[in-house]
Amino acid sequence: MNAKTIYFDNAASSFPKPDAVINASADFLRSCGNPGRGAHAFALEGARKIFEAREKIAEFLGVKQTERLVFTPGCTASLNMALKGFAAAGGLGQGDLVIVSSLEHNSMMRPLQQLKETIGIEFAVCDAGESFESDLQQMVNERKPKLVAFTWASNVTGEVLPISSIAKFLGSKQIPLLVDGAQTAGKLETALDASGISFFCASGHKGLMGAPGVGVLYVAPDVPIDPLIAGGTGSRSESLEVPGEFPDRLEAGTSPGPAIAALAAGVHWLKTEGISTGLKAELYLTERFLVWARAQSYIKVFGPQKVRPENGVAVRMPVVAFSMDGISPSGLADMLDTEYGIAVRAGLHCAPLCHKQLGTLKEGLVRVSFGVFNVGNEVDALISALEKIRAGL
Repeated sequence: MNAKTIYFDNAASSFPKPDAVINASADFLRSCGNPGRGAHAFALEGARKIFEAREKIAEFLGVKQTERLVFTPGCTASLNMALKGFAAAGGLGQGDLVIVSSLEHNSMMRPLQQLKETIGIEFAVCDAGESFESDLQQMVNERKPKLVAFTWASNVTGEVLPISSIAKFLGSKQIPLLVDGAQTAGKLETALDASGISFFCASGHKGLMGAPGVGVLYVAPDVPIDPLIAGGTGSRSESLEVPGEFPDRLEAGTSPGPAIAALAAGVHWLKTEGISTGLKAELYLTERFLVWARAQSYIKVFGPQKVRPENGVAVRMPVVAFSMDGISPSGLADMLDTEYGIAVRAGLHCAPLCHKQLGTLKEGLVRVSFGVFNVGNEVDALISALEKIRAGL
């Protein structure tokens, strides 16, 4: 990447990373061995760092039983483990229904499609929008699903779904809720123990400011789940059975120590800076761009009209999806990159259900997503570039 590149693809992965994140990964590589696999100093140091990291990240996410927070290779792995592990434990079977939203990423939908093909589950889609909550409640009452699973916020439009009230409603029905927190972890305050969420999945490399290669999966104490992968855990090695205790039950194999250490450093950095302060700054940039974009006849913006939280509840993330008359989304993204040094993302964003609802499934949209290190003059540079591109069409 050119040092002068303006980076507006934070919904895919936050960039740049705080120095503390980079240093934590390097320090683990320099000083740690395979955690839990030996009694020598290097192995013990690796185990200590991972233990401390789990404690810090669990506290940040509001998890008191820290062993219920499991490290995974990423949010995709977390979603697969939650969906397929819940099914394997008897939570889903032939003919059982899962309700999802129209905002879902393929990391949610493809595992569900696999479960449909292999064990015969069904899934139904509730369209996002102003009536989502009431529509979902009606679907739940009429169709009695065994699981409700949806993203907290769209990676396309930034729309935030009302997790808190839906979790309360589902709790009254004793229906488990799985939440994809890829776009909200590190941006919205989270208290998982008190949330009513059964499964919470998140990536480490987005809002949590960590490195690629690690994600988290929270499993509430009263929810059944079986492991998808069996192997060494460093515990109960005399048995051929997978340990029943968390986190070992779901953490077979060598842990990605450098990425876990980096994630803990990212969480510490966020806690020090204040996540509400960061989101406020990101939403300021979002609003700055939206005010201009919505005033242009040749720009069509998709997603929530409002930007600022209402009654303390977020309505959108710092993500904007749009199209420009006279040029394809992929062509526009390419011009921004090659001619103006501005990194955005175009296409379907691995969320075809969302684009189908928006009517943009054929070509997709351009997405800009702002991060804590972006500043106002970078947004102005994007606006200037778009105006120049439009003038040249």
